[in-house]
Amino acid sequence: MKYSLSAKNLVNRNLEAHASYCAGLMNVDATKEITGVLRTDSGLLSHSFNQAVTTAVMPSRILQRFVVDYFRERHSPFTLWHCANRPLDAGEMSELGFKRQPSMVAMAAEVVRLAADEELPENLQGKLELAPVTTESLEEYGQLQALAYSGEREGPQIRKFYQALAQVPEPKRSRLRYFAGRMDGKMVAGASLYASADALGFYDLFVDEQYRGQGIGRALFHYLVEQLQSSHHKHAVALTPADRQELLLEAGFFAVGEVACYRFEP
Repeated sequence: MKYSLSAKNLVNRNLEAHASYCAGLMNVDATKEITGVLRTDSGLLSHSFNQAVTTAVMPSRILQRFVVDYFRERHSPFTLWHCANRPLDAGEMSELGFKRQPSMVAMAAEVVRLAADEELPENLQGKLELAPVTTESLEEYGQLQALAYSGEREGPQIRKFYQALAQVPEPKRSRLRYFAGRMDGKMVAGASLYASADALGFYDLFVDEQYRGQGIGRALFHYLVEQLQSSHHKHAVALTPADRQELLLEAGFFAVGEVACYRFEP
């Protein structure tokens, strides 16, 4: 793989597909698209599952009519991911009501080049259990992911998503696979893999704050790399904060660009 525009496009396409797929599990008519903009509506009041993805710079009136006005009428928050290399105008985005979030680093890798650290740190051996999340555990997984938004409206909406997801037959959600780490039977870390047509994407790696600093997140990430190596996919992609890319770099990922992030609250 040449780590250039083609690799960045792998990340963009997986992000679009993941946003559409998650929303579609809740809302049949979830996704609409015009040139350069994809809009997904899960039906939840959630910026995690209502998303827009832009792959080009366009007049602000297009964003307003197609995305902002749509969600504002529904009193619903959403997240906008801007994947184009040219930035959006900061002043115009502020006037539309967007709040800029930290940008994410787009990462990509050829699966054959990835290497997983299969050995747990000594302090976790015999204590940390890593395994796929079962249907029966999806609500527990949602409760874990909601901890990132304790005291905010987003937390209950995330729990609601996973409660509904547990009722969706597994074949209808087969592109999404969830994984968790448990300590003494308690789920303390979680992450997911999403399979698009041309890549597997890493999403939502989260560790309960009370259990951070022990290497649990790193162990779970490398466990996902092992899962990836046994899949048929040739490429892997991820979005990660700039200060957390070392974990992916050590496994064989490369930084291939930046994705800007904006949040809208009605």
